[in-house]
Amino acid sequence: MARPLAAKAVAVGAAAVLAATVLGATPAAAATATVTDATFVWGLSGYAQIGVFGPWNIKDLTGNAALLAGSVSGGSQTQYSVAPVPATSMPVSSPQKTPNAVKFTAGTGTVDPATGAGQLSFTGSYTVNAYPAQFNAPNEIYKNPVVTVAANGSGSLSVEFSLGAGVDVSGNPTPAQDFGRLTLLTYDAGSLSGLSATGFRVTPDYQGVQVDITGGTAQTRTCESGTGWWGSWSPTFVNTVPASVRPHFYSTGCGGNQDYKPALPFDIGYTVASTPDPQPSATEQDVRVTVPAVVEPGEFVWTIDGTNGLVNLGTATAAGDHYLATGSINPVRVTDTRAGAPAWSVSAQVSDFTAGATSFDGKYLGWAPKATENSGGAVAGATVASGFDGGPGLKQPATLGSAALDHASGSVLLGADLTLKVPASVGSGTYDATLTLTALS
Repeated sequence: MARPLAAKAVAVGAAAVLAATVLGATPAAAATATVTDATFVWGLSGYAQIGVFGPWNIKDLTGNAALLAGSVSGGSQTQYSVAPVPATSMPVSSPQKTPNAVKFTAGTGTVDPATGAGQLSFTGSYTVNAYPAQFNAPNEIYKNPVVTVAANGSGSLSVEFSLGAGVDVSGNPTPAQDFGRLTLLTYDAGSLSGLSATGFRVTPDYQGVQVDITGGTAQTRTCESGTGWWGSWSPTFVNTVPASVRPHFYSTGCGGNQDYKPALPFDIGYTVASTPDPQPSATEQDVRVTVPAVVEPGEFVWTIDGTNGLVNLGTATAAGDHYLATGSINPVRVTDTRAGAPAWSVSAQVSDFTAGATSFDGKYLGWAPKATENSGGAVAGATVASGFDGGPGLKQPATLGSAALDHASGSVLLGADLTLKVPASVGSGTYDATLTLTALS
């Protein structure tokens, strides 16, 4: 844990390592660990748990896939549970039944335990058929799922999808078909819950997702009955599956079984021995702030607030004549209870950004300071525009926050929103810079 800095001193107290990837490259990686024992557990949808003819038949599991039979089918699995409608699409029953679920084990890939970011791959397959055997409907085969998660909780679930030979709704024979890898589900930022050192839960997108159906029943997009839910699984997937099963994955009406169509949450588990230090990469953007460990305590103290040492700047995106990346520094907690309430300030200055032999001027980084939880009479520093917009940028020292002589005794949390605007002429790559924080008192 970082220690506070001594009182009444001029202290160059913290260095922030900034990483930014520009010109269409992906952002720099947060701290990641390699895992080989990941698990993926999912109950498909509430619709699969009730069906029109009863729970869907999940069968012919291969590789590292296994079936967890719930009480909807007379089983007793307890590894996977979900709340019923309206929390999820699981049908309400009394007593509440447990769902059937597919469990993949021995998943491999990388994960950042602090955010859940990473990519995990699983081997094996499961087969689904929503109809009784006498209909001879084509089997739907879902193989080798891959789960991707960004640091903000967004991502996707993809599978290798194929159909077995069968008979269509008109009684005509249909051949086996292989559609390759398809995105089955997507999820927006903030979709992770229960994040811990051993896993998390993901709630996929559905509500409000629009899909334009090719040659089939149009999507219903206005609902007042039931839960009012309408939406879709991944539109690409929905338009790929045959018309006979396509309505299982998007809203074709309101209320009743329609409320059971959203995908249920899925659970990811893994074992990480320890949280490693971040490594340079071209997949994420990070800001790290550290405080020197060897300092003496005093009545004027400033520390990095919280436990998360990394800030994701997101991916630099094209914006006409420049590329843009944004984020926030980890806030700085300043506490001053000294007699006489002398003035103090915290400022910062950034170095140039470098990527090997390539570099660009640090002036392109700007910020907008803010002061919260303020009981010590502090004020936030002025906004500093990026040099791209004609401002000086943080290449010149800029004040994060300060307090005048005779300020109130107390503390303040100083933060700042970062804006990096890089000219389009800058070469692609992952760039690093050092943001040095200085306390004056």
